[in-house]
Amino acid sequence: MGYQTKLELAHKELHEKGVWKSHYNPPIAKAMAKIGMCIPPPYYQTFFDNFLISMTLFASVWGALNWIMFWSVEGKPVLEAIYMSLLAGVLFGLIMASFYRYRRKQLQLSDWRSLGREKGTQSD
Repeated sequence: MGYQTKLELAHKELHEKGVWKSHYNPPIAKAMAKIGMCIPPPYYQTFFDNFLISMTLFASVWGALNWIMFWSVEGKPVLEAIYMSLLAGVLFGLIMASFYRYRRKQLQLSDWRSLGREKGTQSD
């Protein structure tokens, strides 16, 4: 089964469980799809994948904005700014990965690999 079909099934399942569209199809997911990155919605990713994506995006955006608006003006050393950005990114990544793991279990969502399969079949 193709990525687009699985994505539509995932979106349908999430919609039926009452998850807001902006939560299961965030702007970053749309942007990644436009450049050809076929990744599952956050609710279907592994804890590590959610952590890595959230950490990387948050640390880079938060760090760049803080550098432009505050840190460069204050004369903060670059290594200290990078350290603070990474620390904030790690904390944010852990929070987001934990949130998605908790909500996935709470909503009893299907596994990404099993989307589209009928129960009792083992075909891909």
